[in-house]
Amino acid sequence: MPKIRTVLGDIAPEDAGVTLTHEHILYANPGVEFDRKAAFDFDTVADEVAATIRAGMADYHVKTMVDMTACELGRHPKLIAEVARRSGLQILAITGFFPERIGIPYHWKVQDVGYIRDHFLADLTEGMAFAHQATDIKAGAIKIATGSGDDHGGPSPDGPNGTHMTEYEERIVRAAGQAQASLGICINTHTEPQDYALRNPGIEQLDLLEAEGADPGKVIIGHALVNPNMDQLLDICRRGANLQIDHIGIPWQNPSAEALDEAMANCVVELTEAGYLDRMVFTYDRFFHHCRGPVTEEEPDMLNERVDFGYMFDSFLPRLAKKGFTEAEVDKVLIDNPARLLAF
Repeated sequence: MPKIRTVLGDIAPEDAGVTLTHEHILYANPGVEFDRKAAFDFDTVADEVAATIRAGMADYHVKTMVDMTACELGRHPKLIAEVARRSGLQILAITGFFPERIGIPYHWKVQDVGYIRDHFLADLTEGMAFAHQATDIKAGAIKIATGSGDDHGGPSPDGPNGTHMTEYEERIVRAAGQAQASLGICINTHTEPQDYALRNPGIEQLDLLEAEGADPGKVIIGHALVNPNMDQLLDICRRGANLQIDHIGIPWQNPSAEALDEAMANCVVELTEAGYLDRMVFTYDRFFHHCRGPVTEEEPDMLNERVDFGYMFDSFLPRLAKKGFTEAEVDKVLIDNPARLLAF
């Protein structure tokens, strides 16, 4: 029977309800775990995050969320599970890594594709490790990430084989493709928005994934609408893959949330008119707790922390409604599509 794998156990796809496909319970830059000023109290954070989530569940009927935190960016299986218990939200964790510029620790650079594939499968079927300890808390999807990893350096440089990926990013993408081919699990991706000015990184990811046997119908391409190009978006959909409309209310690489929301809303309507309503999901990419210590000029609040949990429902969905997007279409994108994609 199809199932969706949450950190507290498997659920039926029809029980997923309103689902956000890319969020972060805890976000932390690699190395911050060694900074005394960034230490946090487990129960305090679990209570604070759970309280925010409970309010969102009550007001906006959110039932399920995918925590897309890569292992080297602070993925904390025990905290994710505890937030799920205290809030009642159904939460999926992921297995996977961030782009090399920020992520992919050395240990994983010296492993081959087969080893990384088996690691992904173990996280999904046996349980994730944390702080040198194995757990029985299982991941429910795979994350791959390519590109520069932030917006400081412009488009990503060319890598081997004519793609923008580094050698190690390519290795991880291939391992994810093999794991997906074996298990049928969803792959959700990070792409660098600035790369779309030069190439279509979503298609490059799909090329490698499919070469390893992955099903594009179970792949969600992330961040492709931050700097949208309709021809590129249509190419991804024609390939059979899915688009994540993320950074709703978060003006990443844009002058304002208003500007980004309007551009994304227009794309959503055009993609729907083109027949690709079943190829979209909506989410924020929100940080519920950023583990970094004191806020400074060098390490300020990030835009992902400031967006209100209700912004999508109070602002973005009404914007779509004014463009003729119906309640039935909203349900398709927030309920039906995630349930299909996350089930395996």
